[in-house]
Amino acid sequence: MSLMKSATRGVFWSGISQFSTQMYQFIVIIVLARLLYPEDFGIIGMAVIFTGLVQTINELGLSAAIIQKKNINDNHLSTSFWISLGLGISLFITTVIISPYIADFFKNELVGPVVSVLSIGFIFGSCSVVHRSLLQKNIEFKKIAITEIVASVMSGSLSIILALFGFGVWSLVFGTILSNFTRSVLLWKVCTWRPSMTFDLTSFKELFSFGAHVMGSRFLNYIDSNIDYLLIGKFLSATALGHYTLAYQLSTFPLTRISSIITSVTFPTFSIIQDDNDTLRYAYLKVIKYISTITFPLLAGLIMVAPDFIPIAFGEKWAPMIVPLQILCVAGALKSVGTTVGSILLSKGRSDIQFKWNVFTAIVLPIAILIGIRYGITGVAMAITMMSFLLCLIIQSIANNLINLNFSDYFKALYPATIGSILVIISLLIYQKLSIYNHLDIFSLTSSIIIGVLVYMLVMRIMAKDLFIEIKVLITDMRK
Repeated sequence: MSLMKSATRGVFWSGISQFSTQMYQFIVIIVLARLLYPEDFGIIGMAVIFTGLVQTINELGLSAAIIQKKNINDNHLSTSFWISLGLGISLFITTVIISPYIADFFKNELVGPVVSVLSIGFIFGSCSVVHRSLLQKNIEFKKIAITEIVASVMSGSLSIILALFGFGVWSLVFGTILSNFTRSVLLWKVCTWRPSMTFDLTSFKELFSFGAHVMGSRFLNYIDSNIDYLLIGKFLSATALGHYTLAYQLSTFPLTRISSIITSVTFPTFSIIQDDNDTLRYAYLKVIKYISTITFPLLAGLIMVAPDFIPIAFGEKWAPMIVPLQILCVAGALKSVGTTVGSILLSKGRSDIQFKWNVFTAIVLPIAILIGIRYGITGVAMAITMMSFLLCLIIQSIANNLINLNFSDYFKALYPATIGSILVIISLLIYQKLSIYNHLDIFSLTSSIIIGVLVYMLVMRIMAKDLFIEIKVLITDMRK
């Protein structure tokens, strides 16, 4: 099977996984938002700030090193497995010990027990690091898709059942643990590799020389991505964090879900063609064109329908998140096409650049957020969006230099989706000014969505005919 067809199938199965799991999880979030309170989401948000940070160092960047390294053997794999498992157990014990101090930091007693229970996931996750990496390296995304779909359905179902029985924030906690456990078990099932009783220090050093920068970059990138949660939880309240958390999740839905469909495939694919700049540049432009075609109109539409959609779907208690959500959608659009920059840097073996970049952003982002937090979660959203624009522009120029890409070709790839999304906003602004439009009416909300979709499809049909042909070819390839 050719590399292009393998990558296409990878995108397809990643797409099936992400679409299925996220559509289901989206429904789960709506149900849970009506059953629970913003404070419950705020408490889980406080806990996940820490557990997510620890998770970034749980496998020392070895998964990325396994994917990137051309010649890999069982010594590398088994050594990585035992190190990851040992580290996962150690981090679990450490987290349980320090959990009371985390609760003291946020001045919320419930955060400590929640963090302790969530940290069990470190052990489950460490058991399947190598298995998942091998599946990604071999572009076997169908198998990963199966594990993600099953884990999502089981965890979401458990969370809803527990919420109905009044478990509050614990419905979210136990749902997360079940997801971690199920995912790990299924990855062992679909990946035939098994660890041997081997530990080779030389093999570890070979992988860690690359993985260390990746781990450091992911650690700092996590801080960049979650410093807003940390500061809101510290200086505002659990309720404010709950509102902001849901707003951020919705605004980054295309980023973390749809973009990751493609970016999960781009790193292993780009790594294979890392020495061919012409092919790499061509593939990269295709990727950002596909991403922007999907994410830009979704976020543009969400900006326009948010005042109706949030109260109707989640309830009036979530109304304070509307304006922050609209602002964060702009940042989400910028970040959605920026996610692939990391694949370029890593495929080129320049994890050092990514690490240095994340050091820089870890310094400037907190400063901007501390300025914005004076104006509540809306101020934080504004600070995040303004910094996203500046930072995306800078890191993109660095990536462009690595593959000899000029900005004119870059913006040309984004042009159709940008114009189409702007016209969606204009058309919905006009519609919402008409007398037939009724605020908080489900018919008006539905008609807004339909109008937005039709306008965008018409614009793209005119401006990007080649894109429709490419999509048709991709679908044809998938049927073969």
